[in-house]
Amino acid sequence: MSFAWTEEQEMLRRVVREFAARELTPEYLRELDATGRAPHDELLPKMAGLGFTSLPVPPEYGGAGGSAVDVTVLLEELGKTSLSIASLLNFAIGFGTHTLIKFGTEEQKRHYLPRVCSGDMFFAFSLTEPNAGSDAASIQTRAVADEDGFVIDGAKIFTTGAAECRCLLVATRTDPKLPKHKGISLFLVDPRTPGITYSKIEKLGMRGAGGLYEVHYDGVRVPRSALLGSLNGGWAAIKATLERVRLAQAAYCVGCAQQVVDDAVRYAQQRQQFGQPIGKFQAISHMLADLQVQTDAARLLLYRAAWLVDQGVPCVKEASMANLYATENLVRVTSDAMRVYGGYGFTLEFDIQRHFRDARLFVIGDGSSQIQRNLIARMMGL
Repeated sequence: MSFAWTEEQEMLRRVVREFAARELTPEYLRELDATGRAPHDELLPKMAGLGFTSLPVPPEYGGAGGSAVDVTVLLEELGKTSLSIASLLNFAIGFGTHTLIKFGTEEQKRHYLPRVCSGDMFFAFSLTEPNAGSDAASIQTRAVADEDGFVIDGAKIFTTGAAECRCLLVATRTDPKLPKHKGISLFLVDPRTPGITYSKIEKLGMRGAGGLYEVHYDGVRVPRSALLGSLNGGWAAIKATLERVRLAQAAYCVGCAQQVVDDAVRYAQQRQQFGQPIGKFQAISHMLADLQVQTDAARLLLYRAAWLVDQGVPCVKEASMANLYATENLVRVTSDAMRVYGGYGFTLEFDIQRHFRDARLFVIGDGSSQIQRNLIARMMGL
């Protein structure tokens, strides 16, 4: 067992750090947070030029064929600078890309994957509904077959990037007579298709990752070629997609947690009270030591799960464990680090408040902490 990075992975880390220092300045990230605008068009082509968007794509479609560990290295390093931008990249290389690689037709792969590599393609996962959140298999959005393809009707909520994306990955119910996990199908839908309308929802954090939307589908027509995977077999694709998304989330949460700890340590070394740096007080030093231990533990769970993916070993439990621990750890880290800064941590001048807000999404979205515990317990035979 080796804990060393390959030479290529070390180089990837350096390239990500240089990109972040050049493009993701504190001023730029604060502007995105303040305005809530989506920077996909300005950042994804730059990331494509550095090989970020092509990393997981197979070589036959213009990609580098990188491993799950490689992608984890990329997302962890990017997460150190911005959870929003790491998440934005994952909309390109995570949500739709892995689903296409595993379940797409050859025609679909050749249409979408080269555009992922060029930075011109990113996806939004239109899954959650007003009455189907954690119980995702209870979706009611319908796709009814006709002579020309399918007609989609229904409503989705909390779809990040829906109005900005190049392609919607839409989960629908195609056979209501089948058990709820079996009558589901996925479709690749152009977000500009007639019949789709968007209502933006204001959100607490992750404001640089694109808008959050309620999406209505009213008689939306799609061709049969838009079906991703088999008819009524979409639940398997949804589970596979969420498994990789949870691993990606764990990666950038570990990266963010490490940066927050590092920044808090520097502040504790510099801030003077009672004639000495506050880091000399055991209450502060022990708290920061605990945060470092917990972040290292999260990293080990993360890379074990990524390694298992590369070995082709089923790892639903391990991916959920990595996600659960990394996301809850980030909430702890940002909460405790804010106390290190004292009153300054409660001001907008310090970025800890943005990390504090951003962190709250990941114990809720794409499978809450409670859902992760359910999955882990089920895989344990409980």
